[in-house]
Amino acid sequence: MTALVVAGVWGGVIGGRYLLNAIATSKARIAAVKPPPVRPQPTPTTPPKTTGGLQVSSTPPGAQVLVDGKPRGVTPVTLADVSVGRHTIELRSSAGTVQRTVTVAAGKTSDVDESIFSGFLALYSPIEVVVTEGGRTLRFDERSQTMLPPGRHDLRIVNRALGYEAEEHLELKPGETARLTVNPPPSAVTVTATEAAEVWLDGARIGDAPVNAMPVGLGTHEIVVKRASGGERRFTVTVTVNPMTLNVDFSKPG
Repeated sequence: MTALVVAGVWGGVIGGRYLLNAIATSKARIAAVKPPPVRPQPTPTTPPKTTGGLQVSSTPPGAQVLVDGKPRGVTPVTLADVSVGRHTIELRSSAGTVQRTVTVAAGKTSDVDESIFSGFLALYSPIEVVVTEGGRTLRFDERSQTMLPPGRHDLRIVNRALGYEAEEHLELKPGETARLTVNPPPSAVTVTATEAAEVWLDGARIGDAPVNAMPVGLGTHEIVVKRASGGERRFTVTVTVNPMTLNVDFSKPG
């Protein structure tokens, strides 16, 4: 009986060891044939859009459209292949030229809607001037205004008698009244006298003779030289861009 029990125990031990070895061998075989883990593939990305749209219209229609200086049709027009970023839009018609800057976003359509009609130029000048553009003389009404088409204007301002010339550049918007102010720089006037005297300009005392290089505005002025011992001399002078000198000799008859 004892021998049978010992034999049974011993058989159990041997069987358990065999079973454990079999399980370990099986796990090793499963691990050996287990496929590698599948890694997720990156999702393909859509390249960002590099163009947007531009819808251009004008009142009246039929204006030529230029994008960054290149013709792109006449209004109304829709463009679908405009690169992203800032662009200069120019509308040209017989009524004038309008220029605008617009920013185009990717995948979006930007709108440009402009009215093209005349504006006014108002002239303010302390001297008489002639204003020309491209060789054409501009005519101003009693309010010193003239009608001009919208857009850029390159103006030349002249007074030949005074030797004054200048250039002005302005951008006139539709319906706008732009102001053109002429500010000629003063010229230099020198007054001398053979005797002690006061010098007056347009009714205001400016000093004692000699008066050297006094800044005086262009145009016609009255100069009065009053002798200290009595008597005076009056002069009407035209001040030009060139410096002038007035010499008063009290020893000679006035």
